[in-house]
Amino acid sequence: MVQIVKTHPKSFYGGVLFIAALLLSNFFIQKMEVTGQVPPILVLATVLDVMIILPVVLFLFVLRRKATLSLLAPLWLLGAGFVHWIVPAYAKEHLQYMNVSIILVEAGFILLELFLLVIFIKNLKTWRNNFKASKHTIPHLLSRISIANQQTFGGYPKLERLIGVIATDVSAIRYVFFPHLDDKLAGEHTFSYHKNSEYFGVFLMFVHAMLIEIIAVHVMLMQYSHTIAWIATLLDFYALVFLIADYQAIRKSPVVIQNNHLHFQKGLRFHMTVPLEKVADVRRYEGEALPGERDSFTLMLAGLEKVPPQFEIRLSEAVEGYRVFGFKRKVMKIFLTVDEPERFLQTLIEARPVSKKDI
Repeated sequence: MVQIVKTHPKSFYGGVLFIAALLLSNFFIQKMEVTGQVPPILVLATVLDVMIILPVVLFLFVLRRKATLSLLAPLWLLGAGFVHWIVPAYAKEHLQYMNVSIILVEAGFILLELFLLVIFIKNLKTWRNNFKASKHTIPHLLSRISIANQQTFGGYPKLERLIGVIATDVSAIRYVFFPHLDDKLAGEHTFSYHKNSEYFGVFLMFVHAMLIEIIAVHVMLMQYSHTIAWIATLLDFYALVFLIADYQAIRKSPVVIQNNHLHFQKGLRFHMTVPLEKVADVRRYEGEALPGERDSFTLMLAGLEKVPPQFEIRLSEAVEGYRVFGFKRKVMKIFLTVDEPERFLQTLIEARPVSKKDI
């Protein structure tokens, strides 16, 4: 039996070594003061290393993906906490500009969200009508929100994109604090994918770890900066709310075959609607490892062990899916595992004629 092993390019290891060297060198210069008393120019150099050079190397060589605000924001916050930790007390006055910058950026985001909120309130009646009208054709919450956004703000693509960013936040709040607004989908054309997985145990471990982290990080950062400590605590609390909302969305958003469409929503992480006429091939997955293809979507939940999916669905043409904060992605293949595979396969065959040789 041949086991597929995923290897990383040389740039990955080079990037990791560079980041480790960058952090260690700044740690010894600032925290250990191996070069003597720290002058203002070295404080500035450390800030540039941690806040700018490190993210560039991380995304270009280690992660090898486009930087997004949702990843940069917590990275910058962690970087600011690291800088505050290693810079000596007598040199912290040179960090004032960084603290002010963080506050200004945070204030800018708050003002932007308030601006979007005002625009949304002005169009609330139209948006609500579009949202309610899609209930009978679109079963999942995130897809209904996307449709309502397109129909309400479609004439302003940039505005639609910005409002799509906060749609994830709104959905998380709804799932956690107003769970009664969304009933759990059920019926002969719905297929859950979480009951037979190990994800609930993983979810409980994540919640437990985050509760400990929130307290520990807050206590640690309070020793250096009250502002950074409270910002970090708020972000950690948001992450906890997001994690709980994601699990609620998984429970309430099974795979649905309805109105000649396949509807998918993987928690708060991804959602898409696939017309059945664009399903070119449906087959049982026979591989031993899941291929890391950029144009694929995987509807599986993390467990203690990695297992292959049950089915592979190939599309005749790319279909657009939506990730967190409204970012779009073209999908050509779907890998999935459901709790009732035989019933799912039979229902899909009845909804769309499939040759037996494809099964």
